[in-house]
Amino acid sequence: MFEKMTGESLEELAVRLFDAGAVRLGDIEAKLGRRTPIYFDLRVIVSHPKLMMAICRQLQTLANEIPHDILCGIPYAALPFAAVMSVNTNTPMIMMRKETKLYATKKILEGVFEKDQKCLIIEDVVTSGGTISEAAKTIRAEGLQVAHAVVVLEREQGGANVLKANGVHVKSLYTMTNLVKILRNAGRISDETAEIVSDHIKECQFGYSV
Repeated sequence: MFEKMTGESLEELAVRLFDAGAVRLGDIEAKLGRRTPIYFDLRVIVSHPKLMMAICRQLQTLANEIPHDILCGIPYAALPFAAVMSVNTNTPMIMMRKETKLYATKKILEGVFEKDQKCLIIEDVVTSGGTISEAAKTIRAEGLQVAHAVVVLEREQGGANVLKANGVHVKSLYTMTNLVKILRNAGRISDETAEIVSDHIKECQFGYSV
């Protein structure tokens, strides 16, 4: 059973996420043309301030266990979470651009930072681990240290192991198994859907090095 924080458990938060449309079911095309029976879309949360705050509180619980000097949210879904966490905890934040700025400063990282500061990556979902691995590589190239990431959902498809092999340890609010169990117990998804998702996790695994 997950522990409560500020009066709301992770089970309750999961149900609120589902009801807000952040969990979509069906044969959905995900990143790079991959198909998935369940899709976690946290971009909708920018329209739900109270839900945004609840997620950030829970992410901060994970972050409190990790030594860090600065935060970096992966664009675009995790940027709002990093921003709220930064303001709530008075922790500096940097932003990573999708591509290097082609004029003026020509930066890939926006914000103020110093060499060897410990940077904590914030992300919404880990599937293959590729996005966080590339982000860590970019941030390290700018002289910062990256050893941890906190995420909302770890899909259990090999991404966490890929990241660990690349020196990034992941802490998550939910694994896909946990999330599906919570939603099934709450009557939001059927036993059949839960089985389909479980089979998908087993069949679609990633294990390459980035």
